[in-house]
Amino acid sequence: MANRHEIAKALLRINAVALSLNPPFTWVSGIRSPIYCDNRLLISHPTERNLVVNRFVDEILSMGEKPDCIAGTATSGIPFAAWVADRMNLPMCYVRAEKKAHGKGKAIEGDVHAGDNVLVIEDLISTGKSSVSVVRNLLDAGLTVTGVISIFSYEMEKANENFKTVNIAPISLETISSLLKLAVSDGTLSQKDAHVINDFRNDPQGWYKRNFPENP
Repeated sequence: MANRHEIAKALLRINAVALSLNPPFTWVSGIRSPIYCDNRLLISHPTERNLVVNRFVDEILSMGEKPDCIAGTATSGIPFAAWVADRMNLPMCYVRAEKKAHGKGKAIEGDVHAGDNVLVIEDLISTGKSSVSVVRNLLDAGLTVTGVISIFSYEMEKANENFKTVNIAPISLETISSLLKLAVSDGTLSQKDAHVINDFRNDPQGWYKRNFPENP
C-alpha cells in the first residue's frame, strides 16, 4: 500500500495542489485561500494517476466486504470511479448533486438497483455539501452507501457537520494537515507558513483578513 506521503508528493509534483499565502487564490465562492487543489490534473499523468487508483482500491479492500457498485461524483469523481471499478471488476455509476432539469430528471446514471451497496468516489472534499447531496440522492433511490472516499480533503469542520447528517465518516487519501507536514519536512514551507495555511480550515471565510489585516 502506498503511504500517504507518496500521494502528497504526487499531488505537489504535478501541481494538483498549489500553495500561496499572499497573494492567495480566490475561489469561485469569493473565498481567498492559501491552497488550491485541482485533482483533474491527475488524469493526464499516468504514474501519479495509477498511484491514486491503487490507493483507492487498497482503501476499499480494507473496508471488508466489496461494494456492489462504485459511484463517481459528477463530474470530477467520474474518471477515478471508472478506473477503480475497472480495476476491481465492479459495476460503475455516476451521480449528480442535483437532478437534471430536463429529460428523465435523473440524478443517477448507470444500471443500479435498490438494495445495492455503493461506494462513492470523490475527488475533493471542502465543505462536503455536494458529496452529501450525492449520498442523499443514492439513499433516496433505495441504495446503501457504504462510504465516501476522496483524493483530498481540506478538513473543514463544516464538512464533518455535513457528513454527520447522513451518518458517513468520509475517508481521504490525503489531507491538508498531512500535506503541510510533508511540505515542512522537505523544506518547501516554513513551520510558520504551514501554521498560517492550516488555520484556513478553521474559518475559511475569515482566514485572509485574520492573517493579513493590512491588506484589503
